[in-house]
Amino acid sequence: MFPILEAGPSLEGARLPAFVVARDGLYLRKRSLLGLSQTKVNRIAHLPEGREFVDYALPKVPADLMARAVGFFRAVYRLHRTEAAVLLVWRDSGFDLAVPAQKVSSASVRFDLADGDLPAGSRLVGSIHSHGGYTAYASSIDEDDEAELDGLHIVVGDFDRRRLGYSAAIVVDGIRFHLKTSSLIERPRRLAEPPDEWLRRVKVAPPPRPKGKPSMAAYLARGCKPSAEIAKPSRRELDEAIAKASKLAEGLGYRLSSRLVPVPGSSEKGGTADG
Repeated sequence: MFPILEAGPSLEGARLPAFVVARDGLYLRKRSLLGLSQTKVNRIAHLPEGREFVDYALPKVPADLMARAVGFFRAVYRLHRTEAAVLLVWRDSGFDLAVPAQKVSSASVRFDLADGDLPAGSRLVGSIHSHGGYTAYASSIDEDDEAELDGLHIVVGDFDRRRLGYSAAIVVDGIRFHLKTSSLIERPRRLAEPPDEWLRRVKVAPPPRPKGKPSMAAYLARGCKPSAEIAKPSRRELDEAIAKASKLAEGLGYRLSSRLVPVPGSSEKGGTADG
């Protein structure tokens, strides 16, 4: 069995062959008739396989706290027809909420943490944000944002329907773990009205400036064909297209239907979003 060593000056004089663990991966270091070599490898064959996992240790987010968060989302949706967000913090051996100043639209919410946004003595352990009238799911943009913060991330949606939708995931080092939502949160039965201070921290983002549409000649001059832009469709392109369509509708004084949500399956089979 080859030893496993840490990259650095200590490798000089080390017994070879050996595996070297470095910042950018794993290497095999050896000496042969050709001389000293070090090559990158994908695995250590003689070791057992591992797996990614999370053994979640925090309790469920309690129903009374969810009632405060979702009540805030409902109030924002009634006022602005937009998304909103709160931060999950841990203090005094329990969950609490913090509401940062945020700019919102029907398809996005943006905020920057500032000094004083988190209660003294608390630790940031996740986020909760709403999707307004859209279904509760983490878009590719949500996943990218949440990858930067280890913790519990919850989405609440379907505010135009009688029964709200919830989804949740644990994120550690950019890896998402999809546990049962019922094992992570308690659904509230009655929602709480938010304090005015929370609502004052929400500002509606201005609609994007309309950009001039290129002529067909300019479009074709770039080598584009009507089908070229979606030759290799991706989930990210779909999410971005929905977000752009929503902003365009806002600029024209419209609001997109909440049923414009990607669901598994082909349109030929009549796939629909589950309720």
